[in-house]
Amino acid sequence: MSRAIPFASFVSRLAAVAVRAAFPSLLAAFAVTAAAPSAQAADLVPFKVVLNFQADGALNGFYHALAKGYYRDAGLDVTLDHSNGSADAIARAAGGLYDVAVGDIATLTEFTLKNPDTAPRAVFLLYNRSPQAVISLKKSGIAKPADLAGRVLGVGAADAPSRMFPAFANLAGVDVSKIERRQIAPRVRESMLMGGQVDAVTGFDSTVFFNLKNNGVKFDEVNFIYYGDYGLDVYGNAILASRAALRDKADLVRKFVAASARGWREAIADPQGTIMAMRKFNEVAPLENETERLAWVGRRLIAPPATKEQGIGYYDKARLALNLKQISQAFGLDKVLTVEDIYDDRFLPPREERLVK
Repeated sequence: MSRAIPFASFVSRLAAVAVRAAFPSLLAAFAVTAAAPSAQAADLVPFKVVLNFQADGALNGFYHALAKGYYRDAGLDVTLDHSNGSADAIARAAGGLYDVAVGDIATLTEFTLKNPDTAPRAVFLLYNRSPQAVISLKKSGIAKPADLAGRVLGVGAADAPSRMFPAFANLAGVDVSKIERRQIAPRVRESMLMGGQVDAVTGFDSTVFFNLKNNGVKFDEVNFIYYGDYGLDVYGNAILASRAALRDKADLVRKFVAASARGWREAIADPQGTIMAMRKFNEVAPLENETERLAWVGRRLIAPPATKEQGIGYYDKARLALNLKQISQAFGLDKVLTVEDIYDDRFLPPREERLVK
């Protein structure tokens, strides 16, 4: 006598039979799905980028674009490396090691005058205002360039503010022979300033101040002497493309610039919501401090009121031409570069892709 199978058990057995029958097809489908990311990754074009300093919130627009997949969506397998400063980053791009560098426009000008055949060209002027400054603690009494006479100034080997200091001093009417310039490593710059081994340092305001803030120094305890306030009002950091990339990868450069502009727009609009992208590159920096650094850079340097109508990356050709003349004069050089010598405007994204909310 046959025994009736409960309905639930019958359905369960039927499902099991169906799964066994379909198992080869499921395996095949899974294999295709699993292979898809690898296939997509294989389609990406390697693209090497060297940034102008160590990892912190001031570079977060690039980290955010990478984390959100904007470079990947553009077909780029972007590698972000760090350097010891603008001169270092520019030299690496000029030497063919990188497709793109981030570097200070004044340092690029100096480099181009000395290396006209290999120097990279700016393709996106990221910083509308230069952050280059001499920074000191107020208790040192250094409030203007003339106060540096007889004092010890800490400078770096390759960063833009240190390399541009003689040009600034020349425009400000300061005799550099009366200043002891002591070369120090960036990693000990702020500790030496706080410890009194140097009286002031050259650097980017956003880098030095927030490193000081990490060590308990308050904003009203710091003096900033900006190069721009003494005649060297130049554009700051820019995205620079190597000669090889401009020649062989122009479309990839354009895609990198567009993806980076998107990353920066979002990072500036929402520093707190995007700062975690930096964590992959710097796991120990305090997020609150780096969020403030990003906000400082975003609203003071990249997207000040001057860029509200035209968007980040907007430039004034007459101002850039004046910058080039000022830099040449400050260095005592006979030749003045043209805007075309230093900047290639083919890669500027449309205005609506550069507006910051």
